[in-house]
Amino acid sequence: MAGFIGSKTPYRDGIREAELRLVATFPYDSGHGTCYHFKDESGHVIVHFSKGPVTLAIGDRIRASFVVQSHQLFNEIQQNITKSFKVLTKL
Repeated sequence: MAGFIGSKTPYRDGIREAELRLVATFPYDSGHGTCYHFKDESGHVIVHFSKGPVTLAIGDRIRASFVVQSHQLFNEIQQNITKSFKVLTKL
């Protein structure tokens, strides 16, 4: 378990950039949106919720910018929930 990114108030830490690998996707909001689970090089779990189209497949690697909005423990996994998530480039 890699842990949380940033401080106890991560939204104040500002914008981050990282190389991420898509490891899972899940529908949410009755199928109107998708929850994307990424991992960074250190093994941190980065979670992005999107209602817009994102054309990524499991295993794809990207460079992204985002703000860690909050930390969440889900099924004993420490997750970093994001906002302002942008795919900068596909690797």
